[in-house]
Amino acid sequence: MGDAEARIQACQSALEAHCVERRLVLSGDLRVSEEDAAKLLGIAHGHLKNMRQEGKGPASYARGMNGCRLSYRLLDLALWIEAGRQDW
Repeated sequence: MGDAEARIQACQSALEAHCVERRLVLSGDLRVSEEDAAKLLGIAHGHLKNMRQEGKGPASYARGMNGCRLSYRLLDLALWIEAGRQDW
């Protein structure tokens, strides 16, 4: 496994642990609601919605869960986070 894959896997594991710690609802395939995805990313729900509509946010699914229309896989959140990595 390369460095990038290891970072993505570690990020996904950290997101999953945070979900468990905060008792966020996770689907069987590790998806969270848009509101919970925003919480995990540390941004406002409206900001995540705007980024999604502009095509700048993480991949989302039109398969709702937990009363929400949209959901996000933890892997896609981890990929999006790591895609923003900059080595100075």
